[in-house]
Amino acid sequence: MRKLFSAILIIVGLAIILFPFGRNLYGDYQQRLLLEDWDRVSQMLAEEALEIDDGDDEELVNAQAEAERLKRKKAEERERQAYIAENIEAVLIIEKINLRLPVLRGTSQKNLLISAASLENTIKAGEVGNYAIAGHRNYGRGRHFNRLDELGLGDLLSVEAKDCIYIYEVTEKLYVGPDEVWVLEANGQDAEITLITCHPINNPSQRLVVKGKLSHINYL
Repeated sequence: MRKLFSAILIIVGLAIILFPFGRNLYGDYQQRLLLEDWDRVSQMLAEEALEIDDGDDEELVNAQAEAERLKRKKAEERERQAYIAENIEAVLIIEKINLRLPVLRGTSQKNLLISAASLENTIKAGEVGNYAIAGHRNYGRGRHFNRLDELGLGDLLSVEAKDCIYIYEVTEKLYVGPDEVWVLEANGQDAEITLITCHPINNPSQRLVVKGKLSHINYL
């Protein structure tokens, strides 16, 4: 009986010790499920995933303050994901440059800081006309439209909508002045797409424009 009682005490002690660790694992698991639920968002945010540097143990003088900082960062990330889910209209996919970005409605400063955005009054993807999307050319390689200049004639890019994927073929790559709005004009016959970003990356004085025409549609 004494051995049984001792064994129970040991088990209870281990449970108390391991409880915080198990709770953290469960919290991480719930967070992973949450991120997976954002099927059309999380993949595109990978390049802008929050990087949290805990620092060396010697620098963590105030553990409570550090915990609050991490809590705020996670809350900000959840808020950003919720904003994207509410404002996303499509997903831009360019396999050649390993790009997958949400396309947000309207080129507000907030939207462009987060991702790519469709211009005001543009058509929807797949419609006859010119579907225009703008994006920053961030310094980090592969972020936003940083590698857009690597596209060439004949390359493919996709726009994933609610129930189908529109596949466009690149027909032009242009370097124009910032006031040359004619690149947004449509020919009235084709379903076109136009991607716009700054050029060059440092001290941009031009606009890099990639244009394409609808090749085919894959229904989901």
